[in-house]
Amino acid sequence: MKIIIVDDNPHHSELAARRLMKEGWEVFVTDSPEPIEQFKDFDLIVLDYSMPHLSGLDVLKAVRDKEIITPAVLLTGHGNEIIASEAIKQGAYDYVIKDTHLLYLERLPSVIREAKSKHELIETNRYLINELKRANEKLQQMTFTDEMTGIHNYRFIRKQLEAEVKRASRYGKALSVCVVDIDYFKKINDLHGHSVGDDALREIAHILREQTRTVDIVGRYAGDEFVVIFPDTTLTDAVRLCERIRKRVNDYTFISHGIEMQCSLSIGVADFEPHKRKTPELLLEAADKCLYQAKRSGRNRVGSLLRVLDKSSDGNIVQLNS
Repeated sequence: MKIIIVDDNPHHSELAARRLMKEGWEVFVTDSPEPIEQFKDFDLIVLDYSMPHLSGLDVLKAVRDKEIITPAVLLTGHGNEIIASEAIKQGAYDYVIKDTHLLYLERLPSVIREAKSKHELIETNRYLINELKRANEKLQQMTFTDEMTGIHNYRFIRKQLEAEVKRASRYGKALSVCVVDIDYFKKINDLHGHSVGDDALREIAHILREQTRTVDIVGRYAGDEFVVIFPDTTLTDAVRLCERIRKRVNDYTFISHGIEMQCSLSIGVADFEPHKRKTPELLLEAADKCLYQAKRSGRNRVGSLLRVLDKSSDGNIVQLNS
């Protein structure tokens, strides 16, 4: 064990150092606690309470403020319980009261061992708690994340859609949803293999995240289908967003395993309506019908419940009566 003794009294520090070296420990002595960062290099600090510039309590506070985890034992000649209590509050693991007969030197090694053991136990517990926290976070991420694409899975999407529908119903907020399907995806798998198809799914997922807003929620629906939830978004605005996504994919060249290919999307968009489409099931069903209409109209299109086509749109947006 590597120990540093901080004491402005050279006689006392020399006596303590000799005693601790008998235990086979590597001991260093200093009369100054600065720089505080030096304590990072040691396994334990033996710190005198009474020093001219910084008291032992001041040093303990500075060590804690610097987030240095080296354990410390305080030496004091005062025998004051208030000082001892404050030392523990500031992070000391224990304290030893000096006496004129130097009996404290015989007690010091056992106090150091106990302090080191306590510190190791605390650090082990902290490590285990952090590992458990990371494992729980990973488990939660796995529970709500699609393993292949890295975006949200259907379970998460369904949960979020339920929450958004309740919010739209309660506060009268706009809400739109789209279902996205990769056109002729089966042909990609049949012609190039499933590994190429998997790469295509991942690229589409990436584009969906890239082309949507921070508030939008993107997830994989099933197979080659995706869902995007557009909170606080009217149907007209959602259609424009979906058309932007469709065009981005249509203009994009995928490269996988040395194979270049292009994909297109058919998209169905529906909005929340408190009388007709007031549940997640009805909203997704409406978006599915719009998707079907887009496919029937030639694919590579955005189908929606809009009654009138926007004049700025091209022929890739089709309507379906609500």
